Amino acid sequence: MDPVLLDKFLRGEVTEAERREVEQWLEDQPENWLENFMDKGWEAAEPVLAPDERSAAIRQVMNRVRPKLSIVRIARVAAMVAGLLGMTSGAFYFLKNRRAPVVADIAIEAPLRTMKKIILPDSTVIVLNAGSTLKYPEAFTGSTREITLEGEAFFDVAPDPRKPFIIHSGTLNTTVLGTSFNITAYKHLTQLSVTVLTGKVAVTDTLSQQSVTLLPKQKATFNAATAALVTSAADKPENAMAWSEGRLVFEETLLPEVAVKLSNKYNVHITLMDKRLSDYRFNGEFETESLDDILKIISTLTKTSVKREGDTIRLFSKEASHRK
Repeated sequence: MDPVLLDKFLRGEVTEAERREVEQWLEDQPENWLENFMDKGWEAAEPVLAPDERSAAIRQVMNRVRPKLSIVRIARVAAMVAGLLGMTSGAFYFLKNRRAPVVADIAIEAPLRTMKKIILPDSTVIVLNAGSTLKYPEAFTGSTREITLEGEAFFDVAPDPRKPFIIHSGTLNTTVLGTSFNITAYKHLTQLSVTVLTGKVAVTDTLSQQSVTLLPKQKATFNAATAALVTSAADKPENAMAWSEGRLVFEETLLPEVAVKLSNKYNVHITLMDKRLSDYRFNGEFETESLDDILKIISTLTKTSVKREGDTIRLFSKEASHRK
C-alpha cells in the first residue's frame, strides 16, 4: 500500500476510486496486518491518543470518507483505522516518523597552490580556489540545494527553479536559481564579497538580516566589523574569477585579502605587521610574475617594507619601520 495514498485516506482527501482501493486493501488484510505493516519499516514515536480523542478521530475519518458504508464494512474499516490511530498521537505517524534516508556530507579541500574543479550531483560546476573548503551532500534530497563554502569559489549553477541553490559562507547566505558568480569568504577576512557574472542572486546576512539582490555586473560586499552589506558596480565581473584561469586581478582590494590570496597561491605565510595596513587597498594584475616581483610592486605602491625569511613574509608600513 502506498503510504501517501493511505495518508490521503486518513485525511478524507481521496477520490472515489482511491477510497475503494484503500478499503479493499484494509478488508483483505489478515488479523495481524498492523504488526506486519509496522515490520516493513514504519514506527511510531508519539504517545497513544486518549480514548475519546481516538473515537472522535475515527468518526471524523469515517464520516468524511464513506458516510454510506454498510454496518459490517464500517466496523471492519473503522477497526483498521483505529489500529493506526492507536499507535500514535497523530493520524499520520507513518509519514512523519518514517526514518529519512541518511545522506552523507562530502568535504573537498583545495590545498595551497592548487585549484579544484567539482561537479555536484545536480551538474553545478564549481572551481575551488587554493586554501578553500567546500561541503555538500552526496545527493540533494530536499526542496533546496545547500552547500557550505570557506574560502573562494567560482560557481556555474545548474538551473532548477524548484530547488534554489544556497551557499552558506560565513554569515552570508547566497541564493540562486541558475547563474554564474564568484564568492570570496576566507575565514580570517572581515570582508566577504559576491560578484555576479550572469543571472541573479540574493545575498543575505543571517545576523543583521540585511538582504540585497544582485544582477550581472554587480557586487555585494559585507564588512563583518561594521555589519554593513553594500552593493556596487562591477564593470568587469570576469576579473573576480580571473584566479580560476591562473591570473590574479586586484581592484581596490584590501591588503589582507591580497595577502591571503598570495599566501594560498604561493604556499607562503604573509602577515601584516601594522594594523593600519588592513585599510590599505591595492590594484594590480599578475599572471607569470614571481612572488618576489609581486611583493616588490606591492611594496612600492602601498609604501610598505617587506621582510622575507623562507616561507614567512612580513609586511610593515614604512612609517612604523622608521619609528623602530
